Amino acid sequence: MEVIHPTAKMLVEISKAQDIEAGDGTTSVVVMAGALLKASQELLNKGIHAAAISDGFQVALTKAKEIIDGMGTPVDLNDRDILIQNCVTCLSSKVVASNSDTLAPMAVDAVMKIIEKTDDNVDLRNIKVSMKLGGTVDDSELIDGLCFTNNKVSHFAGGPQRIENAKIGLIQFCLSAPKTDLENNVVVNDYTAMDRILKEERKYIVNLVKKIVATGCNVLMIQKSILRDAVNELALHFLAKKNIMVIKDIDREEVDFICKTINAVPVPHIDQFTKDKLGTAELVEEVSAGSDKKVIKVTGCPSQNKTVSILVRGSNQLVLEEAERSLHDALCVVRALVKKRSLLPGGASCEMEVSQKLQAYSREIFGTDSYCVRHFGESLELLPYTLAENAGLDPITFVTELRNRHIQGHKFEGLNLKKGNICNMLEQNVVQPSLVTLSALTLATECVRMILKIDDIVMTR
Repeated sequence: MEVIHPTAKMLVEISKAQDIEAGDGTTSVVVMAGALLKASQELLNKGIHAAAISDGFQVALTKAKEIIDGMGTPVDLNDRDILIQNCVTCLSSKVVASNSDTLAPMAVDAVMKIIEKTDDNVDLRNIKVSMKLGGTVDDSELIDGLCFTNNKVSHFAGGPQRIENAKIGLIQFCLSAPKTDLENNVVVNDYTAMDRILKEERKYIVNLVKKIVATGCNVLMIQKSILRDAVNELALHFLAKKNIMVIKDIDREEVDFICKTINAVPVPHIDQFTKDKLGTAELVEEVSAGSDKKVIKVTGCPSQNKTVSILVRGSNQLVLEEAERSLHDALCVVRALVKKRSLLPGGASCEMEVSQKLQAYSREIFGTDSYCVRHFGESLELLPYTLAENAGLDPITFVTELRNRHIQGHKFEGLNLKKGNICNMLEQNVVQPSLVTLSALTLATECVRMILKIDDIVMTR
């Protein structure tokens, strides 16, 4: 769906930014921004200038960050159980919540594999998630190497399907007869001429295969080609005779990840195909993944390479896609903890605590800032309200009770949606990364401040 209104576009953009930064809290950031816009309208109606409101919201944001940092609990990345618990909390609201025991440890192990303990960020591009229809979500597995689901191992002429101590070449040229640049037709009336054409084609492909064999290559990965056949039957026949395993249909987008994993260099021309361009792996094999489905696994890759693959399984396409999305969210949760190693209580306890502290702070300051900070704090109560409403609870009753608990000093109290009551979130192990809340609050405030600085919007076609 295309959003036309400029303000609505900005809300869409902050949701995207939240997804990139924290991977979670995309709904919360829009709810916060909506609540702050409503508070802005009330302040404008009181005669406070938009610039003063913007400055007041910045004061409130700075104070809110201090409060959130004070509530945080430090996280040790060596504590695997804590990381898994956070992923389980993230997955509990997903369709695949019942499979969280499989997906959560997988997400944690994948991130821990590709980072050093001193890193302050995670490049999720080093984790390749492949999907294969068939089986259940519990059949998903973490592979320390490469996994191909749509690529085909050539079975032509009895080529091998398992190679140990693999020397892997990745080629970007075609193992087939060349074609002319222009479209034309060649009419051959003489069988001897036809024989000569076939002989030349055979000779051309034999020379290519000889050069490949000379390097010691025993696994050949061939990139897709749009110009002509990337590999023809004749080439497959010769490669099979030389006991070279052929993996066809490598996508252009996969090349960088493959090269990074196996230390290979993509070769664009046969003259550049040398021994030093080959990658290595202990084992390349085609394994069964169901009745007639096959998966190619490349394992035992050089240990210094910080890459990992995840094979996601599912009984149907919808479950498969949902599992992949949920796994991405779990990976983002671990990434958020690597970026900022702190945890906050969930169940809207943090938002309610910030709301109460800001309202108390507004009574300590003077001028328009006091009004702005108070309204900023009040607007954050919309999050526990929305949470209770979405869970089918009475929002007014629960929010009022939650507010009362926080005024009394129970700052870790939040909404337990499963039991339908208010309790200590830390005791219930309902926690979330600090980065999610901090990022959502910052992005929502920045968006509203930007909107406040706009004089007028003229809709044109």
